[in-house]
Amino acid sequence: MLDGRVAIVTGAGRGIGRAHAQRLAAYGARVIVNDTGVAPDGAATDETPAEETVAAIRAAGGEAVAHCGDVSSLAVGEALVELALASWGRLDVVVNNAGIGRPRMLFNMSEAEWDDVVRVHLKGTFAISRAACRHWRGLAKRDGSAYGRLLNTSTGLLVAGGAGQSNYVAAKGGVSAFSEAAASEMAPYGVTVNAIMPAARTRLSAAGWRMERASGAYDDTDPRPIAELVCYLASPAAASISGQTFRVRGGSIALVDGWRFGAELQRNDRGYTAAELADEIPRLVERGPKPAARPPAGWRAGE
Repeated sequence: MLDGRVAIVTGAGRGIGRAHAQRLAAYGARVIVNDTGVAPDGAATDETPAEETVAAIRAAGGEAVAHCGDVSSLAVGEALVELALASWGRLDVVVNNAGIGRPRMLFNMSEAEWDDVVRVHLKGTFAISRAACRHWRGLAKRDGSAYGRLLNTSTGLLVAGGAGQSNYVAAKGGVSAFSEAAASEMAPYGVTVNAIMPAARTRLSAAGWRMERASGAYDDTDPRPIAELVCYLASPAAASISGQTFRVRGGSIALVDGWRFGAELQRNDRGYTAAELADEIPRLVERGPKPAARPPAGWRAGE
């Protein structure tokens, strides 16, 4: 499906990102494996997971190059695109997967815990996407069209609730909104932009993991089904799919229908007074979906 294509995958040293990189390579893509090797909370370590993923891909007969830069740097975004071009002369796919987690109840969250999570997830997505989209736009202006697949990582906590994860959910909500806007901007150039809400047991999710099995035929802790969706969306077969978000968990894939207006109050002659709204708003809310306002059973996070 992806013979001859070149992909960048961020946060590809472990977990879901590593599955993305390995499956893309298995389908024939050559892969830039980006990972800084930090701990789940972003603390520095002496680990080199990008090199380990590259070694695994090469051992399986694929082609890959490691990169260890911080994705939240615009310069690193440019460097990753340049590395793909220098290594293989093209860039076709970008999978923005890198992330860190610093769970804390919002009333105790520090400025650094907020800033660092938003920086890595949201600015990191922007930094790589900007460089790649500049490249693809240049190709389209020169050649009339470009092959570009931009895939971003959001979270199902936007639907299920994210107690103790306000920094993470805010960043991922930004990624979802960014993806829809980018899809509109890049459509004239033939570039597709989609997002996924993945669910699998990884270093980042293990501490709070509690999930029923999606299907008896699949292990929903396994990131491979997520990577298979990414490989499809990266392929020529998905040329007409853009501006979409998919939740994937084990054998279950759902199209996410977000950012839509729901139940409505309407009065054409005048607006509502606050006193009238005291009666009307509760009825309006009752007609709409129920928010996930409480942590799910078994949820754990340090305050």
